[in-house]
Amino acid sequence: MYEEWAERWRALGDPTRLHILRLLSVRDACVCELVELLPISQSAVSQHLRKLKYAGFVRDYREKSWIFYALRADMPPAVTSVLQGLSIPEDEVTWLRSHQVGAACAIPVAAPVEDVVGASE
Repeated sequence: MYEEWAERWRALGDPTRLHILRLLSVRDACVCELVELLPISQSAVSQHLRKLKYAGFVRDYREKSWIFYALRADMPPAVTSVLQGLSIPEDEVTWLRSHQVGAACAIPVAAPVEDVVGASE
């Protein structure tokens, strides 16, 4: 029992993970959306989410092509209280409320190699 809780509190000991949890308190989000708001790489966001999921703070679910992350409904009251006490920049709240996953996760398609070669001639 103590080891489990120690692991959970260790997961909360990172400022980026606290930031992610605070963002998820606004709305569920996918990794690519969180990458837009955090100054870290996609792989780093994924690793932080993995730790938060392992600690029991977030859950994931699939919707079409995307995997979303959400705060667990059974979040311990002490953690909920900590999250509510953390501020979140208004521009991040506005971004989350105004963007949809399709727009945030659009990956530009690279031009075919022959088009790139032909353009330089």
